[in-house]
Amino acid sequence: MFNLESFSDTILELNVLARAETVDRYQEKALAAVQRILPFDMAWWGTMSPRDSSFLLHSSHLFNLPANYVRIWEQTKSDDNVAKEAHKLPRQTAYFDEKNLAAAPGLATLTFTHGIGQACCTASCGTAHPTFTFLSLYRGQNEPRFSAEEQLFKQYLMPHLCSAWAANHAFQIQKLKTSTSGGKAAMAVVDRQLEIVSSEAGFRDFVAAEWPQWDGISLPLPILRWLRSAESSVKLDRIVMLRYPFGDLHLLVARRRTRADLLSKREASVAQAFSRGLSYKEVARELDSAPATIRHHLRMVYEKLGVKDKATLTSALRDQNDCFPHGDLIFRHRELENTRPRRSGSSLAAAAVAAAQPSFS
Repeated sequence: MFNLESFSDTILELNVLARAETVDRYQEKALAAVQRILPFDMAWWGTMSPRDSSFLLHSSHLFNLPANYVRIWEQTKSDDNVAKEAHKLPRQTAYFDEKNLAAAPGLATLTFTHGIGQACCTASCGTAHPTFTFLSLYRGQNEPRFSAEEQLFKQYLMPHLCSAWAANHAFQIQKLKTSTSGGKAAMAVVDRQLEIVSSEAGFRDFVAAEWPQWDGISLPLPILRWLRSAESSVKLDRIVMLRYPFGDLHLLVARRRTRADLLSKREASVAQAFSRGLSYKEVARELDSAPATIRHHLRMVYEKLGVKDKATLTSALRDQNDCFPHGDLIFRHRELENTRPRRSGSSLAAAAVAAAQPSFS
């Protein structure tokens, strides 16, 4: 059914998608590419680590499965023989038919509830960290069996999927940094267990500036408490950190504190409006306030920032590095992506070949 050309084309497409898609959309697009040459009905792709006799889920992407799939799995995961088998034999594909799935009560409940008749799972384990990446492909009840050839194809494809996924994180972090913070901030991706998936070296430097004794592994407790709250940003003695959701992951942006951090939210809104060249009346209309109130806020802004005119105000705000409101980072990045012509799946492989050619410009 498969040949070397289709395998090669799929790998090229995965790498093109890694550069073309945002972090929260890459897995969906990549699975759609795999589905074209390896048919399946549903899929689950994420990361987990062994914990006692079960597993701890770090990230999760569901393909054609409802959100309650993970909730039921959390309740039945001690019976997840598919994960146990895949973890025991990394980089080898574990196959479970309907009889095997029914052997453990919890696993039977999970799969029967979602119409799963067979599972094909491969894990890719790191060398120095207990967390591993897994991909389970499912076919519905009474569907054709995953053949030995299909299982082997998935097994060979798994390392390339993991590599492209990691490249997607790294590439998109750099793109977001360039398009928003002018290179003056550092970024990291954390998973649902609040562990760092990937980060720039500068991010660790920012954290270490606040906590010199930080071990560089688990995030400091004040950061963990903030991430468990509903707040989108936290201001510490030396740094400011913001977070942005990307699917099942979070993007953290760290930067140094500036005088602009002394502003209240209302003062910051007034300052941003004036930095765009609006008049008192225009700012008042935009913020639904009286002009006298706007003048009062602006006096406080000038005093806190130590500036005397609009030009120096704009400069001070530019140095703040996070002049965009919460969520704007994602919006701006997707706006950039929407201006890029989308290639069809058949042309992605050709695009990858072209991108791999040396440039002499």
